[in-house]
Parts: sequence; C-alpha cells; structure tokens
Amino acid sequence: MPSGTYRLQFHADFTLDDGAAVVGYLADLGVSHAYASPLLRSAEGSNHGYDTTDHAHVDEARGGRPALERLVAALHERGLGLVLDLVPNHMGVDDAHAAQWWWSLLELGQDSPHAHAFDVDWDFGGGRVRLPVLGSADDLAELSVSDGELRYYEHRFPVAPGTDGGTPQEVHDRQHYELVDWRRADADLNYRRFFAINTLAGLRVEDERVFEATHALVREMLAAGWVDGLRIDHPDGLADPGQYLDRLAELSGRRWTVVEKILEPGEDLPGGWATAGTTGYDALAEVDGVLVDPAGEPALTALDTEVTGHPVDYAELVHGTKREVTDGILGSEVARLARLVGDLPGVPAEQVSQALAELLACFDVYRTYLPAGREHLDSTVAAVRERRPDLTAAVDGLHPLLATPHTELATRFEQTSGPVMAKGWRTAPTTAGPASSRSTRWAVTPPASGCRSPTSTPRRTGARSSVRPR
Repeated sequence: MPSGTYRLQFHADFTLDDGAAVVGYLADLGVSHAYASPLLRSAEGSNHGYDTTDHAHVDEARGGRPALERLVAALHERGLGLVLDLVPNHMGVDDAHAAQWWWSLLELGQDSPHAHAFDVDWDFGGGRVRLPVLGSADDLAELSVSDGELRYYEHRFPVAPGTDGGTPQEVHDRQHYELVDWRRADADLNYRRFFAINTLAGLRVEDERVFEATHALVREMLAAGWVDGLRIDHPDGLADPGQYLDRLAELSGRRWTVVEKILEPGEDLPGGWATAGTTGYDALAEVDGVLVDPAGEPALTALDTEVTGHPVDYAELVHGTKREVTDGILGSEVARLARLVGDLPGVPAEQVSQALAELLACFDVYRTYLPAGREHLDSTVAAVRERRPDLTAAVDGLHPLLATPHTELATRFEQTSGPVMAKGWRTAPTTAGPASSRSTRWAVTPPASGCRSPTSTPRRTGARSSVRPR
C-alpha cells in the first residue's frame, strides 16, 4: 500500500525515460510510489492520455514499452513502486483511423466485430452512427474520396466494402455513419460519450469481452510486477462500477486500487466495492477549507450582490445551471432516456422529457448504484413533485421504472446524472461570482441538487467536518 505518491504526467515532452531520470529525486522526497498518468496509446499529441485509442500498446510518444521497463527498473532499484492511471470508461475517437475499433465500427456498422464495445442507439440513427464534425450541413459539399477513404478536410473515414462509386455525397449516403453539423450533438447524437465530449466514445466494459480486451496489457503489467496499484478514472460513467471493480480485483490479485469518485457531503462509497477508497477529492476539500478564511465571506457576498444586482439563491442557481446542461450540451442523453421510456399512459411526451430533466437537475449525488442509493432517487422524486406539481403524473410514472435495477433505462439514467451534476456545478460558481465559488466559500451547503424535498434541510459535511467549502 502506498504511503505517499508523486504524480508524473507523461507526454511526448516528458517521457517515461524522463521519469526514470527523476526517480532519485522522488526517493529523496520520501514517497513510496510514482503515480503515472495513463500510459496506453492515446491520441496523437495528447498531453494527458485520457483519450486512449489502443489498449494493446504502451504509447510510443511517451517512450513505449522499452521505456516503461526502464522506468520500472529505476523505481525498483530505489525501492519504489508504480501506481497506474486507468481509463475504462471511454476511447479517444477524434482521429477515427487511429482508433481501430472505432474505424471498424464506422466501416462495418453493426456487423463490426467491435460493435458490441460501444453504446450506439442504432435505431435512432437509422442504422448509422451520427458524427458531429461538419461546420454546417452545407459542408457535405466539401467531402472527397481519396485512397479508398472518405475525407472531410483533415478528417478520414472508412468506406464500407462495395459502397464506393458515384459522387462523394453518394458514397457518404451508403455508409454506416452520417456526418452531421456539429451543432446537432446537443440533441441528435446516438452514441454515449464522456460528458459532452464528442471525441470520447463510451466503452461497454460491462461486457466481459470488452473488459478482457481493454485490460489484457494491464494484466500483463501486473503479472510482471511492473504495476503495484491502480487509479480508476471516472468509474461513475460505467454501467456497473461495482461489477467492474470486482473483475479488476480478480485480475489484479486485489492490488491496491482507488477510484476517482466524487462524494457529496455525508455520502460514503457504496459498501462492498473492491477498492481502498477514493482518490481524495473529499480530503482535498477539507484541506482547501483550512486555506480559506471564512471571515472573508461577508465582503465577497456583498460584492456579488452588488455585481449581480440581487442576492443569489444558491440552490436556485445550481438548479438553473443543471437545467442548462440537461437542455443543452447533454440534451442528446436526455432524449435517449425519453426514447427508452417510450409512452407513459396519459402523459404527453414533452412532460416525460421535462420530468427526466428535472429529476436529473434535482439529483443530490452523482448517481445511484441500484439497488444501493435508492433513497436518493426517492428523495429526488419527492423534491420534483414539490417543485413541479405539473409534472407529478410523469414523475410518478417514471419513478418505478428508474428504480428497477439493471434495466437499460435505469442504468443510463445513472450514467447521465453524474455528468449533469459535474457540468452544472462547474457552471454555477462562474455564473454566481466569487462569493458563491464552491471552492472558496465557507457555508452550510444547500442540497447539491439545488432542489429541496419536503424533508431536506441544508446539510453539513459529515463526520469529519461541520462545514465545507463550496
């Protein structure tokens, strides 16, 4: 178990060999482990590595497998270990040709051997994946065919066997993908993304075949003794994080593993997860609080009121920004939920969509893990019924559907509530000004959803702290 880690952000300008050169410095600092950013092959020019394109190779721009071996040898020589950052939720697809699974999907559609790896609503797309890459719909005129590929400026796309011939536009119309105006991403997308980033396509690691294929190299690294611990990026994006962690624990021999899980005040990790804990955002919030003087709040609040012209109702602010997310950049995700609901007897389709958006905006934690966390769904339903009595019939119809574990609807709702929370919170401090910054204001917090159920009250953080920065 690490007693202290030091993050090394590897990229083309700081390679694994550069990391090996500073091992002595890390040892002098007294850390027990180097903590490596994602190392699998990622998009060309990526400085972060969270856009993995190929899970079978160590990224060559970062030094490749030989340099990783040298880094591990240097660490072991000084008695240090290595913690590796893993990204199971999504794949980088900005350059389709670099992501061969995605290329295969675009070329062969549902007949691709990798079609099962991605979350695609084929019916909604008419059997095609919608790619929001065009500057406008008129840009279809800019398509060309070259070397057996469809081209749009620097973008390359495959041509399915037997579909060439005719104009570029005619070739495009025969493909398993549809190039559309980038503005349509907010409403008409039909594949799961990481948040609202169109170039990060969600992976279905709940499928054991996908899990094994994306973790084969990690298994090899662990077996060789190169990796001593794992940090899991964005587990809340997965269909079943608990199942994933169980499989990972079996694969790793129960190596030390932490998850990038954001906990709301008073919230604990789900019981039974095979993890040593979170990456520490909750602890950092407490440390941040030590660095912020609460005596500064009145002056900042007065300034905020002066600038905006009225006192800020923080709960309403958060709800409003979360609705901007459900009605804007994550509109495609809300629309997909509505399609899964289908018809609710006696409830207009628009009310179903509105009820889903309100439930997402009023959710007070990132997500549930049904049946665990059912109480958060129940309290959110109560809050929306109070806030929007006009949606009572829709909310009451949705409640049992969303509460049924492991259905596609319930799972996708769980995968969507986290991004709404994250993007809504990120927008709120910017909108509200400095007095309402989540990281610089000490106060008793309102419900993170921005909604109050009949039984909810402003909350304090929990066992270790009576106040928190927000």
